[in-house]
Amino acid sequence: MIDLHIHSYYSDGVYSPKELVQCAKELGLSTVCLTDHNGIDGVEEFLTTGQSLGMKVISGVEIYSYLDVGGLSNNRKHIHILGYDFDTKNKALNKALKKLQKRHIPQVKTTIKALQEHEWNIDEKKVFDTKATYIGSATIAGVIIKDSQNWERIQKDFKNRKIIPITEIIGKYFFKAYGRIYEESEISIEKAITLIKNAGGKIVLAHPGQHLSWEDEDIIVELKQIGLDGIEAVTSHHSWQEIEHWQIVAKELDLMITVGSDFHGYVPKEWDFIIRGPWDYFFQQCDRYSRHFLNLG
Repeated sequence: MIDLHIHSYYSDGVYSPKELVQCAKELGLSTVCLTDHNGIDGVEEFLTTGQSLGMKVISGVEIYSYLDVGGLSNNRKHIHILGYDFDTKNKALNKALKKLQKRHIPQVKTTIKALQEHEWNIDEKKVFDTKATYIGSATIAGVIIKDSQNWERIQKDFKNRKIIPITEIIGKYFFKAYGRIYEESEISIEKAITLIKNAGGKIVLAHPGQHLSWEDEDIIVELKQIGLDGIEAVTSHHSWQEIEHWQIVAKELDLMITVGSDFHGYVPKEWDFIIRGPWDYFFQQCDRYSRHFLNLG
C-alpha cells in the first residue's frame, strides 16, 4: 500500500516526520511521501527515517496555488499542487517556499487580531509557538479550543454538541460568521509547476474534487499543457463516484493516477469514533482498489 499525501507538524499535522514513517511502517505501507503545506523542512527527517526502516520514501510538498482561467483574475481557481521526488536542496524552490512562509506571517497576525476583535481569547505568542514553518488555519483553531472559555462559547454556538470537528470550527468562524478572515498564501500555478520541474520533480493535482467540478476537464487540459503529470484521483476527499470520475479524466489525458490520504492525524480517542482518521479506513478499502485499478501494489 502507498500514501503520497501526508502532513507533519511542520505544517498543520499532529506528528513529527519520524513518527509518521514509523506509524506507516506499522500499518504495512510500503511507499510514503511527506507533503507539508508550502514547506519541505521535515522532508530530510522523513527520508532518513524511511530509509532506515527499509521503506520507499519520496520527497514531497503541497503548494497552494491559483490558476486564472482564460487569463482572467476574476475567474480564479484556487488549486493545490503536489510536487514529488524533487531535489530538496534546489535553491530556487527553497527560496520560493521561504518567501511564501514569510509572506503568510502578516496574514496569520491579521486573523488573530480579527478573532480578538470578536472577543476570542487567543494569544499570538501561543500561535507562533510551533514547529510549523507554515501556520495553517488548523493551528490557529487548535490554540482557540484549548482555552476553556473559548470552548464553552463554541459548544454553545454548536448547541452543546459533544463532538465538534476542528474543520467545522474553522468553517464557521474563519469563513462564515465574520466573513473570510483567513487567507492562504499562494503563488501562480505556472510558477509552482516551474519550480518543481526545475528541481527535477513531478507535478500532481491534489484532491481535484475539492476545488474543481466534474465539468472542469478543460482546466485539466490547460494544466497538462503547462506541465501537469498526474491526478490524485484516489483520496479521502473523494466519494467513490469522484474517484471513478477523476481516474477516467486522468486516463483520457494520459496522466498518472496517484493515491493520497491527506493524513493530518487522528481525532482524540475519547471521542470514541470507530474511524479516527484516514488511515483507519482509507487503506483498508483502497488497497484492493489501488492494486486492481491502478497497478500501484
